[in-house]
Amino acid sequence: MLKKRKGLALLFVVVTLQTLTEINSSKMKSSNHHQEIKNLAASIDSFSASLYQEMVTGINENVFISPFSIATILSMVYFGARQNTAEQLKNVLNITSTPNAVGSAFRNYFLTLKNSNDDNICKSVNRLYVDDKFPISKSYKHDISQYFFTDIKNVDFVRNAERIRINANKWVKKETYNEITDLLPSKSLSADTALLLVNAMYFQGIWAERFQEKVTSPRKFHLGSGKSVSCDFMFLSEDFNTKISYNYKAVELPYVGEKFSMFVILPNKMDGLAALEKEINVQFLKEIIKGKGFEELSLELYLPKFRFQSALELSDGLQNLGLSDIFDASKANLSGISSQRELYVSKFFHKTFIDVNEKGTEAVAASGEVVISPVSAQTGTAFDVNHPFIFLIVDRRINMIYFIGKVTNPAD
Repeated sequence: MLKKRKGLALLFVVVTLQTLTEINSSKMKSSNHHQEIKNLAASIDSFSASLYQEMVTGINENVFISPFSIATILSMVYFGARQNTAEQLKNVLNITSTPNAVGSAFRNYFLTLKNSNDDNICKSVNRLYVDDKFPISKSYKHDISQYFFTDIKNVDFVRNAERIRINANKWVKKETYNEITDLLPSKSLSADTALLLVNAMYFQGIWAERFQEKVTSPRKFHLGSGKSVSCDFMFLSEDFNTKISYNYKAVELPYVGEKFSMFVILPNKMDGLAALEKEINVQFLKEIIKGKGFEELSLELYLPKFRFQSALELSDGLQNLGLSDIFDASKANLSGISSQRELYVSKFFHKTFIDVNEKGTEAVAASGEVVISPVSAQTGTAFDVNHPFIFLIVDRRINMIYFIGKVTNPAD
């Protein structure tokens, strides 16, 4: 959240809904635009590694975040930041281009999403609620509208803060197909709020090679504590790009069209997640998403179905990464948003949802049938995801990390 030093608040909310899809977008039309988007991808991949280490490593629970969505919000803040505040955002986001080039990259990437004409669903939408009495800069309005396609709504936080909160939650619920409700808790907005900026992403997808529901069966998933739980495991015998390392193995699971893929990174040891997490840096992630050391292997893949939601408040973590000024009323310089108001960030919410099943869609079928185990059909190398693991969702066209998370208990 951003606040004014005298009490006005600017609240940023990031909502990400992920249910495993692929997107089909138009080709990058010019080499300049393509290079800008590649630079954006490199920045977000670096940001992903930092975010994972700060927000995810060491937490013994299912966690799922979207570096792309968080970077979208922070980039919109960057357009209104000045001096040291802008420099901190530039460093944390690993921005190597001019602001206009960054904005152009986002614009062209969003256009690839908007221009999708297939049956899959992929969208990212932004909305800015502005208090009627708040003199937001015309140039800032222009930039976030032009580059981020942000819908701007004028409201009265002084008189209608609670009503605006309810309406914002309804909008998020609608844009996420009813999966995320009550994003903003009671009293999260007040008469001091000046701006509310919301990003909602919906990404629904289909596996390129679908898992057959008839061979899904209950199996043990071993927890880091030494205990185990029973959950439904999907099974697929297929050739996959696979990497076998001394302490982990990884497999790429493409979506229809092979523009997006999920990477599952599994420690070799049942209790090896904590040690593996210490290795997560930008170089490690680049090697995964660029397929370094991967080869096509015939696998007998067992993957647990999982469905969970994450809700995080990122203010402390972002400050630890180096964004101290925007959260400090005495130091924040967001004069590019408004030259007449002194704003700072007070809260930054991030909420996500993921649903992994046989089809990759969010429609999960409940069944009590006894199914046949596929063990007798094994012909390849076993890849059994039966203990805590890390996963990525990657845009393979530009090798950009869309989502990153880990599963410690698929039954939760």
